[in-house]
Amino acid sequence: MEIEISDIFLKKNDDRKILEIQLEEPKKIIEILEELGIQNLGYADFYLNDIKVKKYNIAKNDDKLTVLPTIGGG
Repeated sequence: MEIEISDIFLKKNDDRKILEIQLEEPKKIIEILEELGIQNLGYADFYLNDIKVKKYNIAKNDDKLTVLPTIGGG
């Protein structure tokens, strides 16, 4: 599984913008990110294979997950 994470969710000394991981079994997006130590996901949008999804959607090894900050307007 490939995971691309915006800098805003990484610690200052963390340069892991793109990760390649192997899951033992399909998991919820939020579980995967928590296990990786990614924090402050309250203002994140999640894209699984370029489709916007919720953090409780299930991801598997052949998926691409992108985590971006929520963009608002008014």
